[in-house]
Amino acid sequence: MKSIQFIRLVVAIAVVTLFSCQGKNAGNSPDNENKNAVVKTNSKGKYAIKSGIIEYNGTVMGMQQVQTQIFDDYGNKEVTLTQMEMMGVKTDQHTLTKDGFTYTFDMKEKTGTKTPASPVTNIDFRNLTEDMKNAMKLEELGKETFLGKSCVKYSLDYDRYQMKGSFLVWNGIPLKTNIDMSGIEVNLEATKIEENPTIPAGTFDVPDDIKFQ
Repeated sequence: MKSIQFIRLVVAIAVVTLFSCQGKNAGNSPDNENKNAVVKTNSKGKYAIKSGIIEYNGTVMGMQQVQTQIFDDYGNKEVTLTQMEMMGVKTDQHTLTKDGFTYTFDMKEKTGTKTPASPVTNIDFRNLTEDMKNAMKLEELGKETFLGKSCVKYSLDYDRYQMKGSFLVWNGIPLKTNIDMSGIEVNLEATKIEENPTIPAGTFDVPDDIKFQ
């Protein structure tokens, strides 16, 4: 039981570390104030393409995982499916972001959490203020080609959350992420990109049979 709980904790940390989303952060922290100061220069959403399906391979603390990111409405609706196995135990976790909230749930266990979507652990690269860049020590390091896409390379050194690492970002979408968060190493690389597909109805629905905390 302890090992299963540990796996779920690791997966949850990985998911919130890696993906960008807009929304309201709870409380009156400096990060919330910075977020509210954002001037939207890309008002449609955080991504430059309307919809996408992106497959990733990666590791969290050396453990293999597979992720599929599906988004629509320029990233205003987004779901990430994460599959991982440790000590023979498989996890299948969904992280859904829409309407300013993030829902993380396990379809088998029928349990999950609902939290305000945070701009801190989920970076909107296309709509950042200078204050947010400075707080995160987020710097552009030039261009790099990955999977045939011209990406902007960023470095990150966010003292408050003990996060360091780098990203390769294409159209606002991180295609390659290497992050150390308080000693938890997360490495993720896109393996396949599908641009502007038609997303099936119901993909972003919140399940009725999940008990959210």
